[in-house]
Amino acid sequence: MALTWAKVLTDIEPFHGVILYAFIDPVVVAIGLWMGWHADQKGKLILAGLLAGLAGTVTGFVADLLGLGWFEGGFLFGGAHAFFRVLAGYLWAVAGYAARKFKS
Repeated sequence: MALTWAKVLTDIEPFHGVILYAFIDPVVVAIGLWMGWHADQKGKLILAGLLAGLAGTVTGFVADLLGLGWFEGGFLFGGAHAFFRVLAGYLWAVAGYAARKFKS
């Protein structure tokens, strides 16, 4: 069975909101960019993405428990919200790393 972009986009359709929130989560963006900017090796970007994603997940969960959540309903998807936040954190870290390399 061939994997096509159309099939992938159809399969992730229920997660569109989760993916969007992952990439615009201010905690994920701030930590990912900051840690990517300060990373001195490319391998550290994986750890930066993991930390940014987990920090965003925990912050979103606590804010939702306090009634301040901007991420309501995302926890119905199991671990998908954490996975996409880690992925987003990694991509933001890569952007921060690239921005620092481009600047110098």
